Amino acid sequence: MHVLMISLDATILNEQIGNSRPRHEFYAQQAGRISMVVCNRRSGKRLAAYRSERVTAIPTNSASYFHYLLDGYHAALKLAAESDQPVDVITTQDPFLTALIGLRLRSKLRVPVIMQDHSSFLSSAQFAAERGRNRLLTWVARWILPRADAVRVVNSAERSACVQLGIATEKVCTIPLVFDLSPFLQAQPDQAAAWRTRIGVAADDPLILWVGRPVAFKNLPLLLRAFRRVHQAQPSARLVLAGDLSNTDIPAHIAQLSLTDRVCLLGAVAHHDLPGLYQAASIYALSSNYEGLARVLLEAAASGLPIVSTRIIGIEDVIQQDQTGLLVPLGDEAALADALITLIRNPAQRQQLGSAARAHLLEAFDEQRLLHKWVSMWQRVAKGETACAS
Repeated sequence: MHVLMISLDATILNEQIGNSRPRHEFYAQQAGRISMVVCNRRSGKRLAAYRSERVTAIPTNSASYFHYLLDGYHAALKLAAESDQPVDVITTQDPFLTALIGLRLRSKLRVPVIMQDHSSFLSSAQFAAERGRNRLLTWVARWILPRADAVRVVNSAERSACVQLGIATEKVCTIPLVFDLSPFLQAQPDQAAAWRTRIGVAADDPLILWVGRPVAFKNLPLLLRAFRRVHQAQPSARLVLAGDLSNTDIPAHIAQLSLTDRVCLLGAVAHHDLPGLYQAASIYALSSNYEGLARVLLEAAASGLPIVSTRIIGIEDVIQQDQTGLLVPLGDEAALADALITLIRNPAQRQQLGSAARAHLLEAFDEQRLLHKWVSMWQRVAKGETACAS
């Protein structure tokens, strides 16, 4: 079969993070052929196409987000015309602009379209409330998702929201996005020790880790306020933030809280260096207002780290309270601090939760099983069968 993808993810082109190329090569090996249009903005260096025997991925290098619509549509038609194999199914990465392109392509190519929802666009009130653009996006998602031939979501809460929207249950499949977690599953004691040396903490000092992009919904200020309480109760504790925070107000916020010497800003960390950093930590902390399926939680669980997280939509797919981690109410800095202090003072509980989180990850997020499940969805939708295999 031939799958036409409309994507926003440029990692298959630039290979900056993750396992996008081998993952899509696996998909193509199972399915037959993949053609991908990557809708990207033309800023700085233009991205080059990626071509292999079974996978073709081309960038649009568009002038703006709204140019994606025409650029992506015409690029997809060109790919379809150049292939000696007709397109069997279309997938879109989100229920917004790429989905609009997918609908237009469906009417032209007369093949079904699968729309993907990689976050909590329908189920999270926090997403809609964050800013005006998000309210518009939520409206677009609610309008466009019922028009899909099938929908892929990454957590069970978003699946329920799709069903409540009126989409037939057999059309909505929960298939978490899979990553190559093997480096995080491997013990790396030397790298972990090197990270602690670099950060300047002793082997037994509590180290709380956060990894990510400083976007608003990650709610880093909440974590900083909670850590101030942690530091007052446990002066030896350190908070490590891995991510480019240079153009944010986070450093100033840290200074205002008098935490400059207790919070370590690592800047952007190369993905291949992250496994050792996770294993150097004592606890992973997530303070987000919403997520789809946070990649960092899977990396932390694979590393055997106990997790403290806000109780965001869909979090129970990864963390079960008091079994694989600790959950606290959204926006509650006192509860977040108390949970962190509890784990700092209970090494045995940290070990138990971290081990349980790792075991749950290996069972529920098996990479090969989820890869096959996603490919099976394409095949079933292309044949007009029920989208979700039992």
